[in-house]
This record gives sequence, structure tokens and C-alpha cells, in this order.
Amino acid sequence: MVMNIIKAILIIYSWAIVGILIVFLWRIAYFYEKTSGQRVGYYFLVIPTLLLVAGVAWYLVYNVDFIGQPTADTLLCSGGSLLGAFGIRLHALMTGERK
Repeated sequence: MVMNIIKAILIIYSWAIVGILIVFLWRIAYFYEKTSGQRVGYYFLVIPTLLLVAGVAWYLVYNVDFIGQPTADTLLCSGGSLLGAFGIRLHALMTGERK
């Protein structure tokens, strides 16, 4: 019983941190787009956010541990990959790196 409570607290804490980091990334991208005049596409952060939420919701709906569900793992991996790609692109734009 105590372990389930601790597990739930850690899950909520970790996903709250992920949510906060996504909000910070969105605000940075929004600020950079408005101040630099360069198009960043901060609204595309909705896609990885929805994928991550869908992956978490899958685990919550089916009430299983966070491992071994191919659909949910694919959603989480896709969301994380897109989020990482957006972060790398934003970094390249903000530091002036050109292709």
C-alpha cells in the first residue's frame, strides 16, 4: 500500500516536471520568435505534447506499469523524439547556426 502511494507520487512529480519543462521551452520559443522576428513555429510543440499525454493516458487507462505496452511506448518515444528535435532546431536558430 505504501509503495503504491510512493510510486504514484513519483509518477505525478516526474510528469509535472516534464510539463513544466515543455512550458519553459514553449515560452522561450515564443519569446524568441516575437523578439527576433524569425519564425520558430512554437505552436508545433502541441504535437509532441499531445503524443506524450496520449502515451501517459494509455498507461493510466489500462492501469499497467510504465513498461511493455508497445502502443504507449511508441507514443512516448515519438513525443520525446519530436520534442528533442524541436529543442535542437530552436537551439540552432537561437545560436545562429546555419546549414
